[in-house]
Amino acid sequence: MPMTDDQQTIQYITERRCASGGYCFYRLDEPNAGDTFHALASLAMLGEVPDDDDATRSYLHFFQHNDGGFANVNVGHAVCRALGILGEKPRADPTGWILSLLLPPGDSARPVESSSLFGNTYLLADLCLRLGIAVPPDKKDVLISAVLGYQHKDTGFGSPYSTIIETSHALAILAALGYPVSMTGSTEFVKHCEDLSFGFLAVPGVTPAYLEHVHAGVLASSVLGYRSPAHGTCRDFISRCLLGNGGYTRSVYGGSATLENTYLALAARAMIDRIAGSERTDPLRCCD
Repeated sequence: MPMTDDQQTIQYITERRCASGGYCFYRLDEPNAGDTFHALASLAMLGEVPDDDDATRSYLHFFQHNDGGFANVNVGHAVCRALGILGEKPRADPTGWILSLLLPPGDSARPVESSSLFGNTYLLADLCLRLGIAVPPDKKDVLISAVLGYQHKDTGFGSPYSTIIETSHALAILAALGYPVSMTGSTEFVKHCEDLSFGFLAVPGVTPAYLEHVHAGVLASSVLGYRSPAHGTCRDFISRCLLGNGGYTRSVYGGSATLENTYLALAARAMIDRIAGSERTDPLRCCD
């Protein structure tokens, strides 16, 4: 009997498990934190988390410094998330490191390749929510005020203009900090990003769109509790990004599959299912 699409995806992911532990999308024994998180999170969504992968556990613990910190926010987020999926905690408490870097957007260096001003704040707020770290009230107020300062008249968020990725990150941060996101009115911007061919666009009226934009539109919808009529198109877009090897690429026009894009595809699909099923969606917890 032929494998289902999800079974092929599980095979695609497991084939990228490195001999030394961890995962690498190009199938050499060169694991990295990002691929390992994306692989494990994808397997979790497919109900196939490995329960006996001690090598990957050891590999992930290697990244943390003795003081509880990590080399950077992306690594720290990936490691903490991946360990959580495996039912483990970081070997040292990362609370101090997380709160020290949880700064208002614009107050820390932004990588040239970054697609979101809110990227680091989004990841750190996610960790606070998942690890049960309480953000001090004064810091919370400063963060909320700073994020709201990047909202534009079109109800979206971003710098220098609104984008669907930055809007989704901003809304998720606000929700994680306890701000009532309905007050932003950002459903209007999300609606302007809807598209009959792609599902969601990076900015209104500009095509083509890629998987990360579809994922962001679905995330924004989820945080806002908005059942977008574009979700059906999003599901179709996601299915068209599936390659014969079981992985997902970022474009319907072709390209190579990666573990990151596979995660984005499965995460967006899972959020659409939850919204359609009227399940309660928690901010930053709708991706796995």
